[in-house]
Amino acid sequence: MLTSRSQLLLFLVVSYFLSSPAYTQYYNTGQDPASLKWMQIKTPRFNVIYPATYGSGGADFAASLEEAYLRLSDYYTVRNYRIPVIIHNHTTNSNGYVAWAPRRMEIYPTPEQNTIPVDPATQLAIHEMTHVMQMESLNTGFTRAMTLLLGEQFAGAVAALVPLWYLEGDAVFAESVLTGSGRGRSPSFNNKLRAITVEKRRLFGYDKILNGSYRDFVPDHYESGFQMVAWARLNFDSKLWYNTLNFTGRMPYTLNPFNINLSQNVSLTKRKLFSQAFDTLKTLWTEDDNRSESESYQVMNPSGSRIYTNYHSPVYAGIDTIIAIKTSLSSIPSFVSITAAGIKEKKIHTPGNIYPFNLSAGAGKIAWVETVNDPVWENRSWSVIKIMDINNREVKQLTSKTRYMAASISPDGRYIASAENTAENKNSLVIISPQDGIILESHPAPGNSYLQKPQWDATGKKITVIYLTEKGEGIMVYSMEDKSWITLIEAGSNDLQSSFLRNDSLFYVSSVSGIDNIWIKTPGGNDFPLTKSRFGAGDLHVREKSILFSDYTSSGSNICSAVIPGDPLDADFHDSNSAYLINAIRSKPSDPVPALSEHEFIPRPYRKWQHLFKFHSWMPFYADLDLLKTDPAAVKPGITIMTQNNLSTLVSSLAYEYSGNRHKLHSKIEWFGWPVTVDSRIDYGTEPVVERFGNNSIEAGDPAEINPGMEITTRVALPLYFNNGRFIKSVNISSSMINQNKYLYSPDNFIYDTWQTHFTSRLYFSNYQRRAHRDIYPKWAQLIDLSHTFSPGDREFYGNILSARSAFYFPGFTSSAGLKLAFEYEKQDIEKFMWSSRISFPRSYDNVLARQVESFSADYYMPLFYPDFNIGSLLYMNRVRSDLFLDLARTEGRLAEQELVDHGEEFRSFGIELMSDFYILRMPFRFSAGVQAAWRSFGYDPYFRFLFNIDIFGMSISRTRL
Repeated sequence: MLTSRSQLLLFLVVSYFLSSPAYTQYYNTGQDPASLKWMQIKTPRFNVIYPATYGSGGADFAASLEEAYLRLSDYYTVRNYRIPVIIHNHTTNSNGYVAWAPRRMEIYPTPEQNTIPVDPATQLAIHEMTHVMQMESLNTGFTRAMTLLLGEQFAGAVAALVPLWYLEGDAVFAESVLTGSGRGRSPSFNNKLRAITVEKRRLFGYDKILNGSYRDFVPDHYESGFQMVAWARLNFDSKLWYNTLNFTGRMPYTLNPFNINLSQNVSLTKRKLFSQAFDTLKTLWTEDDNRSESESYQVMNPSGSRIYTNYHSPVYAGIDTIIAIKTSLSSIPSFVSITAAGIKEKKIHTPGNIYPFNLSAGAGKIAWVETVNDPVWENRSWSVIKIMDINNREVKQLTSKTRYMAASISPDGRYIASAENTAENKNSLVIISPQDGIILESHPAPGNSYLQKPQWDATGKKITVIYLTEKGEGIMVYSMEDKSWITLIEAGSNDLQSSFLRNDSLFYVSSVSGIDNIWIKTPGGNDFPLTKSRFGAGDLHVREKSILFSDYTSSGSNICSAVIPGDPLDADFHDSNSAYLINAIRSKPSDPVPALSEHEFIPRPYRKWQHLFKFHSWMPFYADLDLLKTDPAAVKPGITIMTQNNLSTLVSSLAYEYSGNRHKLHSKIEWFGWPVTVDSRIDYGTEPVVERFGNNSIEAGDPAEINPGMEITTRVALPLYFNNGRFIKSVNISSSMINQNKYLYSPDNFIYDTWQTHFTSRLYFSNYQRRAHRDIYPKWAQLIDLSHTFSPGDREFYGNILSARSAFYFPGFTSSAGLKLAFEYEKQDIEKFMWSSRISFPRSYDNVLARQVESFSADYYMPLFYPDFNIGSLLYMNRVRSDLFLDLARTEGRLAEQELVDHGEEFRSFGIELMSDFYILRMPFRFSAGVQAAWRSFGYDPYFRFLFNIDIFGMSISRTRL
């Protein structure tokens, strides 16, 4: 029997390998196209693996990693190691993450359009190397010893004891303090917390910041975590966080080692550290706000919404019509048309995956870009241009399988300017026809700088772009007439977000004052502020004598308008940079980084077939990973070994189990390297099954020889995934075969059948609208699941079974409520065995088997309230919801007490489910629990059932961000 301490450690391991955050083991993030050829560069600390199409980018990133390691060595003391780094350059996503078991770093190097003024490779390298340093710091003492027993997975499990706000906040701190830029110095990164603290007078409590809310907008743990880490760096010893990680690694069995070490070293718990950090920030931000002399502007969108709502990228699309992208907690991004100065608003289109939110308008049309995935390879995606006629709202996709990161339509509607970034990391300004998407011109970016947010001037003859180099961000203009580039603002450390050229005057958004505001550079080269936004202005649009922009508040961003002064005054602006904690922290001087030539960055081929297996973790017991999802203590004596290669194309496990006085072997292998996936599982040594049928079989003896039980399952599947538009579609076509050696006695021929084979074909289809934050289920969705199983060589024992399941989701009467209708049908030809049913039966009934079943169910679900209630660190509840249901079913040939009921029967139930969503002990998993009350008839007592679920895949850390 497991002791309480060993059960705790086992729970840590199980909790960890079932989750899917940045530090996930056994987490398959997807594959790259099978046709890619791979290269590798081995440095003293890294094995950088990348597609040959990335060219010199592999060596460049290897150098960035070595430099990041040397810089971070001032903050962490770690041993030498070598970690695989896999680069995925065929996706337009911009991100990176570190996983443990198998330990690796994965990089998605395409810069996004809302970058900060730091080289993207440098930022990625420092941020992700910080995570590696964190994990290596945990791998000490008890944790290091346990890795000998459990492999790499144990250090990953211990990471679950470290709060997510620290893991990401420390990485943001590192990228900020070591580069002189970083998100910690960016106003757009800080303004959300600042607005809540200053405008609402108080920040939310620690548990609400930690776990989020459905009632209010809560900035994520990157933002709050950075502030807490920076405050501690400013007030305590620089080795505080390293010592805390080291203590956690040495003593994970103390339940809350992170808190214990903070208390011992600085007499603070995590919650008290949060309170003191934000007390300091509240003072800083409030005093700065009082001195800022910020101004208010005319709001052009409807006001008065109680729900956090943002209006992004407003553009004029007529004399008094504004089109913008609207987002809120209860709705997905949509295009809205606003007329009569914010009195009337109308939704005109719901786009697909459009982040970042950028629109362009001209000649009665609007243009934008959306991300479209490869239906087969998750690590390949494209950015395509779409255009909509405002009058008839007809939407057309202009390009296909392109990497156009931003689009701007000219005022006369004749051209579209786009910033292109290729898989080879070549950057260009591309001029495209808005009629057919044909490339008219292509102009390489000077110095291969990364181009952002191209914008035509009022004449349609010049295009301004924000450019990014190793020196930071600047603004250039391209002349269509002269075919030349001119630099208007040199690259520097100020964050630039928008640009617009009018009459040789440059309008732009800059962070120079510590708050994003709109500036103008006159033809004489002088710079003047045009706005004094309280928390930040952005998304600049210029027309004639006025500017249109978004202005941020604690309730979201509003569309605002201001008049351009005829003669801008050389007015002083308030400098808010002193209100940034990071600006009070000095980076330690680092030793000179060795030049690239001092290392051997020599690319060599990476042969995939030579790296199929990578053993990373093992357990001195047998654990069925699927069973552990519901029962973390379901382990047996034995041993389990897991493998997963660097490219995540082959995942396998091998296990030995001893239970029930039997020796059992289990093996599983999954291949993802082709468009068609293949997996196979073998279980040997189980209790053999001996079955006899009919009266004539009573006298039959046992088989002459009974071998241990064996089952071999093989499945081939074609999973397809489509995310083009507001609906996400998936199709999965699969065929599986199960072979098993049951001993089935046939009274017809007086022998035992010793080998059975079952074939199952399945077609699964889903189509659902993207979900808003508050949605319990998608507002619109359709699901169809068809399956058929037969046994061609064993018809005397097994009949066929055909199952059809469908579900349809519709919006409810309130914004986050909905209706689900489900129709299901199943029919099987009974021989001697009856297959287990695959469809849902009315609630309150269990284990109903029948030859034919038709069922219908209706659910109306809705949120009741959002309490955001906590009991210390024990419980935080952020939603209570209900589900009213009605279930109906009709059967033919139901199996009752081993006899078939030939006549038709009807079953029904109705009732209610009350559920709450909550967090326990500040663990990063959302729990859902409640009660179901089902009545079969009026006037009778209900049947009660306790409901419980853990959203093990709902951790807030993921690869959607750095």
